[in-house]
Amino acid sequence: MTMADPTAQLETDASYLPPRAVDDPATCAFNHTIDLPGHGTMAGAWDLRAGLDDYLGHVAVAGKRALDFGATSGFLGFAMEARGAEVVSYDFAGDACWEMVPYPDFERAVIAPEIRNHLRRFENAYWYSHAALNSRARRAGGSLYDVPEAIGPVDVAVLGNALARLRDPFRALHGALRLTRETVVVTEMLPKSLQFLRYLPRRIGLPLFLLPRTDQRIRFDAWWTIAPTTMQELLAILGFGESAVTYHRQLLLGQKRLCYTVVARRTEPTNPEL
Repeated sequence: MTMADPTAQLETDASYLPPRAVDDPATCAFNHTIDLPGHGTMAGAWDLRAGLDDYLGHVAVAGKRALDFGATSGFLGFAMEARGAEVVSYDFAGDACWEMVPYPDFERAVIAPEIRNHLRRFENAYWYSHAALNSRARRAGGSLYDVPEAIGPVDVAVLGNALARLRDPFRALHGALRLTRETVVVTEMLPKSLQFLRYLPRRIGLPLFLLPRTDQRIRFDAWWTIAPTTMQELLAILGFGESAVTYHRQLLLGQKRLCYTVVARRTEPTNPEL
């Protein structure tokens, strides 16, 4: 399938956020390190620049319409656009927010405003980068469980470490993949305690793993580690039955972390009963 032609209806649809002028990088939070013309290198927690091909599963996106799901500050979408894709970036907007794990000592009134401010700073970084790159990517936002059909079908959906902060990752996958015609790329990080999962055959079904709470950090912000074999099964349920897993290491806060990427191809039509 070739890239869908933009239509006037899509260009004016209310699902898309209007661009905002952001001039001060101090108001931004960059989730990924990015090189911006005229501004230099903006440092982020993740630095995927050297490992981008592995992170994207070596999927060719030139001439495709691509969805960057959980876009944060936009690095993956801008990288796919540079490779010839038409990009729709999607992330939280409005009242939608990370679903924080409600431990007994969770102080929602204190933490929730901080999270919303952080999401706003991600969006600022997106528009700051968008202008510097002279990007034509469009950004839509709302609940990660309800990607609006109005954005239209996409050929490729990329979910880069986007599911761990959601109480119901399967529901989020379904919301994104019902619009995806060809290929899905899901990349997640594997903590050291679960790196043995890379050696298990696909036929072994595994549940989601609740991320452990530690004395050093109360993990309000992340729910799950999803085994790669389980991810393959979830994608197969959603019609993407042909899949492969690769492993690679990416820089997070200056340290190399093991990630896996599942590339899955659509083999069945969307199930309307899901």
